[in-house]
Amino acid sequence: MADLIRLEVVTPEKEVFSTMVESFVFPSVMGNTGVLYNHAPLLTVLEPGVITYKKDNTEGKLAVSNGFLELKNNVAEILVSSAELPEEIDTARAEAAAERARERLHDKSKDIDHARAEAALKRALARLKAVQ
Repeated sequence: MADLIRLEVVTPEKEVFSTMVESFVFPSVMGNTGVLYNHAPLLTVLEPGVITYKKDNTEGKLAVSNGFLELKNNVAEILVSSAELPEEIDTARAEAAAERARERLHDKSKDIDHARAEAALKRALARLKAVQ
């Protein structure tokens, strides 16, 4: 058997994804980070974005929101607020959410929560990137 890593993605509601992978890349606060077999133990914060993994020489993707990753002994446990597989993503809805967030960010009114609009834009763009 090849050298593999168990990749588990869990939200408060359910386990979204669990499989053995050859490698994966995740969006952290320090930028995209890659993981191969026997990576050093790691605990880090995830940014909204796309997890890209390689399994059986095929690439797969998941859109994730903020969360945490713990990696030790070739087991990566990812705890996020939300996660979606590409086949679960409604592209039209994600595009509409991105447009609404952009409009809010361009609105200079004090009534707009810009941090919330920026987070919504990041989530929508992650969804769109996962289905590309």
